[in-house]
Amino acid sequence: MLYAIVSDIPGRLRLRCSTGTLDDKEAYGISHALLRLDGVSHAEVHVANASVLVVFEPSCRQRVLDAIGMLDVLALPREDGSIEPFAGQVELAAEKNRFILRVVRHVVSRYARKWLLPMPLRVAWTVLMGLSYIVNGFGYLTKGRLTVEVLDAMAIGASLARGRYWDADAVMFLLGLSNILEDHVQSRAHLALKEGLITRPQTAWAVIDGQDTQVSMSEVREGMLLRMGMGSVLPVDATVIAGEGSLDEASLTGEARLVHKGVGSTVYAGTALEEGELTVRVTAAPGEARIDSIATLVEQSASLKASVQGKAERLADSLVPLNLLAFFAIMAITRNVEKAMIVLMVDYSCAIKLSTPVAVMSAMGEASDLSVIVKGGKYLEALAAADTVVFDKTGTLTHASPQVEKVLAFGEMDEASVLRYAACIEEHFPHSMARAIVREARRRHLSHERELHAKVHYVVAHGISTHVGGDRMIIGSAHFVFEDEGVEKPDDLDERIAREAPSSSVVYLARERQLVGAICIADPLRDEAREVISRLRGLGVRRVIMLTGDSKAAAAHVASELELDDYHAQVLPEDKSSHIDALKAHGHTVIMVGDGINDSPALASADVSVALSDASDIARAVADVAVMDNSLESLVMMRVLSQRLMRRIGWDYRFIVGFNSLLIVGGVMGLVPVTTAAYLHNGTTLAVVALNTRRLLRKSET
Repeated sequence: MLYAIVSDIPGRLRLRCSTGTLDDKEAYGISHALLRLDGVSHAEVHVANASVLVVFEPSCRQRVLDAIGMLDVLALPREDGSIEPFAGQVELAAEKNRFILRVVRHVVSRYARKWLLPMPLRVAWTVLMGLSYIVNGFGYLTKGRLTVEVLDAMAIGASLARGRYWDADAVMFLLGLSNILEDHVQSRAHLALKEGLITRPQTAWAVIDGQDTQVSMSEVREGMLLRMGMGSVLPVDATVIAGEGSLDEASLTGEARLVHKGVGSTVYAGTALEEGELTVRVTAAPGEARIDSIATLVEQSASLKASVQGKAERLADSLVPLNLLAFFAIMAITRNVEKAMIVLMVDYSCAIKLSTPVAVMSAMGEASDLSVIVKGGKYLEALAAADTVVFDKTGTLTHASPQVEKVLAFGEMDEASVLRYAACIEEHFPHSMARAIVREARRRHLSHERELHAKVHYVVAHGISTHVGGDRMIIGSAHFVFEDEGVEKPDDLDERIAREAPSSSVVYLARERQLVGAICIADPLRDEAREVISRLRGLGVRRVIMLTGDSKAAAAHVASELELDDYHAQVLPEDKSSHIDALKAHGHTVIMVGDGINDSPALASADVSVALSDASDIARAVADVAVMDNSLESLVMMRVLSQRLMRRIGWDYRFIVGFNSLLIVGGVMGLVPVTTAAYLHNGTTLAVVALNTRRLLRKSET
């Protein structure tokens, strides 16, 4: 394929290809081909002018150019846009293409009519289109609803009745542009939200030749058997063929109660396995699940709207009767239709109803561009209003990739055996501590691929129990091992750990109620944690609290280092939730930040919950805000974005009320002609809506 370089800066190329125009599937195919190249982070292809924008690591420039040059214009790759993991990027690029084409067609269509059609045909077209608005408004009126659409219909109808065809045409043109812009912003927000609602892991455990084998999601096919352990999120629709468990189906039904599933039951992608273990047969591959088809309904649900958005819509509709009363009152007093029409041509409702949802959805789209998925407008409002932030410790305030610092062996078992057994048991559970143990076993070349244990039972935030060679083995916290399970604690254990790994978190392994090992895991603070907390305080957060299931010594060390307002150690999951509920009962608006299975009850209880990129699947499924990168700085960024969003909405209200009031007063006093007022009203409404699509954050802040 031949191409011309339109723009060339380090890490970013824009090219114009010599193929003429492309169709959507060819644009998808080229985007996918480029995104598969190592070092390419973003690729979008514009259908109308065959331009390609690629963002990449600077060292990959020639590789990108070679890949484009090797494309065969007679056999361009074609895709439908549903291939993971790039579907979201490609769909967003396609939506941008559709928006540009709709605007161009809308503008060209108006001026083509003006320049090419004879006067009678132009008038006929204007009357015909005006009738569609009138019929639409009449439909709302017959249902007993006085809405903005009724006012639009009356304004257009009155202009047509008075022979002001060009006034009616101008109003319809501006309304059309506003609708195109609103649809575009809503589509972008929906695509981003869809990605956030559908939580899918990158890998799954497939049953192959009787063995559990980890496979990537791209390898999952209909009919395949998958093993789902406690704490995982189902990546596909499936049928249970073995086992039983309780699932949280809130992502589908909105209900928090657990649903029991057994053999023969149907389970759905996006639901979280809270208890038990299931073997399932895949009935719908990734991308074809039920939750994919209902994401639109969830996104449009009123329960996800910001309260300020709902208030704006209710306020807009409540103002319509006042506009109508004002119309008839001015008509009765002045006997002047021209002056009375001012309140039909200039109303508060249209601008208010359009501007606020566009502002909210645009902010959600901006967050998505910054790798943060916000699952509803109301969570942006809560982020702006929150006065308390509650952090989990492990994997949140501390690094998400902790390292095994020391392995202590007791009794007859040596260190290698302790680590090998621990890794074999822990590898099925998505927690940072478990991943640290598995990584260390691999680093030491300790084989644990063949299952050493029977079926495992996971106790949330406590530990795991299983059987190895007929012996019962448990692994978990001190509370679980020594208190719940009654394992005898060596007299010198605390002193030995304090001497060899004083700041570590410890996971204990026991066999037949005898302690056989202690794995000490270094859990260093995130480099950015102190600064993030300081900046959150500067943005109005009054209390920063830590809840952790870790030991008091480890918790106290972190709290002291970060100068937290309060902390609670050795907290059980249900107690974390109780702490959140207590804060809310005292009037606090709470942000909860967590990453583990044990955080999910607290995440669900908070006013707004945040999960980082390497959080467990269930934490990301429950969280209201999913951060796709692994940095606490995203919290600061989202706090700033949400606060600026609320300020923007407040400014919109003041401007709309003030400016439109001046137009109405000027029109009634005869200072502003109705036609001019209509142009100014619709023009400023479109301008306010367009300005609400601007980014809230500067590049330097992201």
